[in-house]
Amino acid sequence: MANKVKGKILIKGIIQCLSPIHVGSGKSKHSDSDIQFDTIGNPFIPATSFIGVLRHEFEELRSEFEKLEPEWEQKFKDFWGYTEKENSQQSAIFSSDLTFLADKPAEIFIRDGIRIDNKKGIAQEHSKFDFEVIERDSRFQFYIELTYHEKNEIFVKISARTIYDLLKKGHIQIGAKTNTGLGKISLLEDKTTVYVFDFSKKKDVFYWLTQNFSQENAISLKDLDLDLARPLSYSNGYFSIITRLKLKNSLIVRSYSREPEMPDTTQLKSKNDFVIPGSSLRGAIRSRAERIARTLDLKNVEQIITELFGNVDDKNRSKTATKGKIRIEEINLKENDFKAELQTRIKIDRFTGGVIEGALFDSMPIFAPSKENIVTIEIKIQNYKKREAGLLLLVLKDLCSGNLAIGGEKNVGRGVFEGISTEVSWDKEKIVLEKDISKLSSDKKRKLEDFVYALQEE
Repeated sequence: MANKVKGKILIKGIIQCLSPIHVGSGKSKHSDSDIQFDTIGNPFIPATSFIGVLRHEFEELRSEFEKLEPEWEQKFKDFWGYTEKENSQQSAIFSSDLTFLADKPAEIFIRDGIRIDNKKGIAQEHSKFDFEVIERDSRFQFYIELTYHEKNEIFVKISARTIYDLLKKGHIQIGAKTNTGLGKISLLEDKTTVYVFDFSKKKDVFYWLTQNFSQENAISLKDLDLDLARPLSYSNGYFSIITRLKLKNSLIVRSYSREPEMPDTTQLKSKNDFVIPGSSLRGAIRSRAERIARTLDLKNVEQIITELFGNVDDKNRSKTATKGKIRIEEINLKENDFKAELQTRIKIDRFTGGVIEGALFDSMPIFAPSKENIVTIEIKIQNYKKREAGLLLLVLKDLCSGNLAIGGEKNVGRGVFEGISTEVSWDKEKIVLEKDISKLSSDKKRKLEDFVYALQEE
């Protein structure tokens, strides 16, 4: 006899973008990669993208599920659904598309990007590209429905709490370029409601059939009646660095204006804040990591860098594309804390010493007028290896000592930072590094050195 549906759990509310989002449509009318729009011209996030991300996060938590009961492996499979030659199972989770909350017009911007030649440290020829993003703070309505029966009730309730927890804490990232900080979302708790319909009660059956979402069915997740219905969380597998730096002089991550009266290049902005995109940080860190790995003459340098940062071969994109394990958050810099100044520059003919004709250009970098204006960089490696953590620590040393610059116009001293403090954490360990590392205990020094030694051992 087939399992009889025992009830439904619904999570209904509003999601807010913590960073810009790019969910590509495959079209290139306004940019090289446009976002998706619905029939009335508003951006939206397809349910397939949303569910796909949730499933990926659950895969990362698979070991946590398996600790509870051996048979949870099959329940995990049944929950997400499957199709096999002789058998199939419909998923227990349903989601509608995330529709744009049109209380104000959608803010759509085009971002520029370039590919850097890691050997030369300059842009590759014909490598400029652009893409559309939905600006941060945009809001979307979402609706998730979970169906449970007697055999999977506990699993579904744990899953409901886990989904809620992942969304509340901002662990979910949707769309493209998530490893460089885009696509980060979080639910608005005060505008999100959980409903439970118990089909053993006629009233709940009637409410469900008439789609009556009354406060009578609204609950807090902590009210789910089973002790096991607690959210799961990542217990290990992450190496994290949060470092606080101050800008020594100036910085520019170029944004190319489409307005004739604007400077040729300005510092990239998101809403009213200046922004350092994760892609700029990632590019600089990747280039320095590769240089360090080759200087140390490590074995399998290409494999180490590809596993950590990913790789896209333009000739065989679909066959060889690899997503990296490192995730770098986008950094928002308050407009009031940093000052933009227009600077005019020229190019000099090195042979004659004169100005090259037509080579006048201007840019608008930002400066930090106060030494207290701190930039915080967050880097995380998922399912890290010790050698990867060691390589990242060596890159961090260069960044904090001012030997690794970020952004453009490095040749005139821009993008140089000075380290203030760093928090390094992995599994259940945490070490805080201050400017004076001599105060660090010998035990903590040994733990960090073990990561670096692993570069030669593996």
